[in-house]
Amino acid sequence: MEAKEAVETAWRRGEALLAVNGVNLETAQAVVRGAEQAGRPIFLMFSQNSVGYAGLEELAALGQALKRKAQVPVYLHLDHAGSLDLLEAAFALGFDSAMVEEGPLPYLEAARKIAGERPLEVELEVVPKGERRGEARPLEALLELVRRVKPDWVAVDLGTEHKRLEARPLRLERLRALSPLNRPFVLHGASSAKPQDLKAALKLGVAKVNLATRAFQAFTEGLKGALGEGPDPRRYLGPAREAMAEFVARFYLDLAG
Repeated sequence: MEAKEAVETAWRRGEALLAVNGVNLETAQAVVRGAEQAGRPIFLMFSQNSVGYAGLEELAALGQALKRKAQVPVYLHLDHAGSLDLLEAAFALGFDSAMVEEGPLPYLEAARKIAGERPLEVELEVVPKGERRGEARPLEALLELVRRVKPDWVAVDLGTEHKRLEARPLRLERLRALSPLNRPFVLHGASSAKPQDLKAALKLGVAKVNLATRAFQAFTEGLKGALGEGPDPRRYLGPAREAMAEFVARFYLDLAG
């Protein structure tokens, strides 16, 4: 099952696929191992910032290797693509889907053309790098954008914040109001969402849940706990990887439960 069909199937069922960011070998392995432990398909996401850190070709090769060997479906996703050139390069390297932030209509239409039949996610109501504008577009404006750009998945401001751990209530009433968009929603910043609201959001159209900060926190805590075991980095990177994998599995099972 391809990425677009997987998300649409989850959407019709009132379920969601988890999408987790990786930045290097160990965090990417943790994402896939967590999905295998949960027995669920997953999006392995690499962001533009990760590309700046590790390189697009390097991350693409890593993702493809993990995808081939995984015991569950793994979809390679470019998160927060900052340019059309990066978007095109990622698809050329085999990424399954990608996300762009809102911008001028010609930019979004060009992104749609580059994606072709591959899923394109558009995050709205943000300024660069995913910071919230603090304002909500009216339904009519969103309907017009969807008509023009035809994004496969849409992310709007539902009350979460990127890179935050404090639990915040989701704007569930907004999901109800935006149901005429008639396409899967993506929840960004799931680390800051109240767990009880997450499950309710799935029934209201959220079919892809993006997670990074809490997963990275699990990795970091695992690493801290293993420091001092000697100079071999495997002695602390290995436990950190397993801690993150276990967190991803628990989070996914809770989301699906």
